[in-house]
Amino acid sequence: MLIDRVIFRCFCSVGDMRFHMMKIPDDIVRMVNIPYGKHGKWNLLDVYYPEGTDKPLPTIVNIHGGGYVYGTKKLYQHYCMNLAQRGFTVVNFNYRLVPKIAFPMPVIETNEVLKWICSNADEHYIDLNNVFFVGDSAGAQIASQYCAIVTNPEYASLFELSVPAFRLRAVALNCGMYEKFHEIDTALPGILHDYFGKDPLQHGDKINVLKYINSDFPPAFVMSSASDFLLPCTQPMFEHLQKKGIECVCEIYGTKEQKKIAHVFHLDILSGTARKCNDAQCDFFRKYLG
Repeated sequence: MLIDRVIFRCFCSVGDMRFHMMKIPDDIVRMVNIPYGKHGKWNLLDVYYPEGTDKPLPTIVNIHGGGYVYGTKKLYQHYCMNLAQRGFTVVNFNYRLVPKIAFPMPVIETNEVLKWICSNADEHYIDLNNVFFVGDSAGAQIASQYCAIVTNPEYASLFELSVPAFRLRAVALNCGMYEKFHEIDTALPGILHDYFGKDPLQHGDKINVLKYINSDFPPAFVMSSASDFLLPCTQPMFEHLQKKGIECVCEIYGTKEQKKIAHVFHLDILSGTARKCNDAQCDFFRKYLG
């Protein structure tokens, strides 16, 4: 639905202004606009790592949010470079958006990014034995789905995907939606219909991510905030992971009175609460280094 997409983009762009004012840090090397696929600007990625890096570093792959209709690597570059400052190589990429595509293309393009990573690891200080994912909002849903694909060959076969060889150690799922997302009572339900279709169940088991999460799913840091409109999705996902025997933690930041600590607040790297969250997630990742 066009009107829903326009409203959502306007809503998101209000919070983007502060990111355009941030400076590129002097202590980070940026390799930008590297093609990983055949779809022009929508299949470009950046790689960031600390200045002076001379060996592979544990590597974080960021899957941006934006309701499947909005967002680019440019809007996430400062967040990703801030993660790199904590001692990681970070891969930050674009994927095609609604209405040009629909489910499950972002999942497929994520797999293309991982193929590129596996083919170019040495050149970009990527440690294939220590790969982590972060995803927020729609990106968290995509990340949870891709993690299930990586760790469950039966689920991967539904997408006819050949997953490249890397070691997925842990994932951070931030302010996301994970189950019954086609039933979520949001202000813009048309966006979900544009991505999944008016009848998401037409996709069969491809859409049933929770069914395919098994004990091999990576350790997960599940996060939201008290003022996040997707907060109701957080606890059920955490409890589902616990029932599967997966090591996981759940953190809810801020209070309902702290309206600025809301959906995807962790991207505002100038915020003390964002720093606390991002530090905690990187510390969580370090626990699972191989």
